[in-house]
Amino acid sequence: MTTRSAEQRMILCAGLQSGGTTLPSWCFLQRRDTNGVLDMPSDVIQPSFDRVTEPIVWCKMTIASYRWVDLAGIYRDLGWNPEPLLVVRDVRAAYSSLSRKWYGVNGTTAEDPPLRMRFRRFLQDWELFSSRGWPTLKYEDLIADERASLISICGALSLQWDEAMLTWPKLMSDIAYVGKMNKTFQESVEKGSLARAKLRDRAQVNVDQLPQYELKWLEDTFEHYNEVHGYQRHIKPSEYREDSARISEPRFDGTARHWYYSENKRLRAENDSLRRDNEALRRLIGSDGNGP
Repeated sequence: MTTRSAEQRMILCAGLQSGGTTLPSWCFLQRRDTNGVLDMPSDVIQPSFDRVTEPIVWCKMTIASYRWVDLAGIYRDLGWNPEPLLVVRDVRAAYSSLSRKWYGVNGTTAEDPPLRMRFRRFLQDWELFSSRGWPTLKYEDLIADERASLISICGALSLQWDEAMLTWPKLMSDIAYVGKMNKTFQESVEKGSLARAKLRDRAQVNVDQLPQYELKWLEDTFEHYNEVHGYQRHIKPSEYREDSARISEPRFDGTARHWYYSENKRLRAENDSLRRDNEALRRLIGSDGNGP
């Protein structure tokens, strides 16, 4: 069991991949009383937080390989009492963004689950949060009015307001666990404050890149979710287009495991080739009478 201070709190924040979770995570990690994980990989669990000496341990995950409830159970096993926070965003915007990223492959592995499976897992967590009245932060509200949104969620978490959540005094090196950051977020951090960094167009929803069958599935599956959070029930593409009515099948090609297996096979083949070349060279040296 991991060691921790008995006085430390843990806040376990979750949301969709491409769901706008990293921006509020950076804001919370700016607090003087908080440190932790900016963006935990979706297929890896952070087991300990030895670098965090502040009173509040912040841990932000995205729902893909695991649900919020899965990690909460693990952290309870390790002696923590994770407090819940869920970041919500219009799922059409999240799906459209995710499907165009390298980690948004519609895969068949535990590391790269099918996209619909990831969104169903998020919906199950959202239903849990909704039924228990746990805190949720709406990404679009954060973009529209950052101060009011963050003050409200701090109240829901019984946290005192800290102006640093807006002014961003900490450097990336001040954060205990950072991981790999994408270029867009790094550029946002360099702007020095939430007001200057937030991209207002990220709150807009463009479904032009979504296949019609996926758009329909999202709007049918998340009908109640959309109603609760005030999202439009239906959004039409800017232009009508024909596309296949058949869902794209999840695939193994393009997943992280496919890359690993392919690289492993390639390196083994190279190793075998080098061994054969080395053995042939040894025989050649021996036949010339110059060997040992």
